[in-house]
This record gives sequence, C-alpha cells and structure tokens, in this order.
Amino acid sequence: MQIKVVLYATFREKLPPEARGRTTLELPEGSHIADVLERLDIRVAAQCAVNGELERDRTRQLKDQDEVRIFRSAGGGGGRWPS
Repeated sequence: MQIKVVLYATFREKLPPEARGRTTLELPEGSHIADVLERLDIRVAAQCAVNGELERDRTRQLKDQDEVRIFRSAGGGGGRWPS
C-alpha cells in the first residue's frame, strides 16, 4: 500500500531537499504509524496526524492512500520514543 507523508520542521531533513518534505512510502498492508516513523528513522518525540486528524496512537493501522503528517510538539517535550 502507498502512504503519503508530509514532514515539517527539522523532520524535513530526513528527505532530500528537492522532496520539500513530501514523499510516498510503499508499506505492507496492515502497517501502523510506528512503521512510518521507523522507516523514516524518526526516534524523537513527534506528533502525527492521519488524514488531517491528530493521532496519538502509534499502533493505528493505516490504509492505502492515507496521508501522515509528522511534526514537532508545540510545547517542548523531546526525548526518544520507548523501544
């Protein structure tokens, strides 16, 4: 399945500059938000929105053509996601 991804702020550095923070990932059916973060090697605290809705559950299963937006928290935080 294909997942559209939009990265903001410093997360954009995970992609080549010409991508302008946007990419499409090919993931196996049944993949989760956590799989997107892992594929992009995002290991710091991040907020995610799926199809325009804030989603805190990293185990949310994605569907073909979903759009995942990844951005930093507005109010501090930081640190690493638990393994």
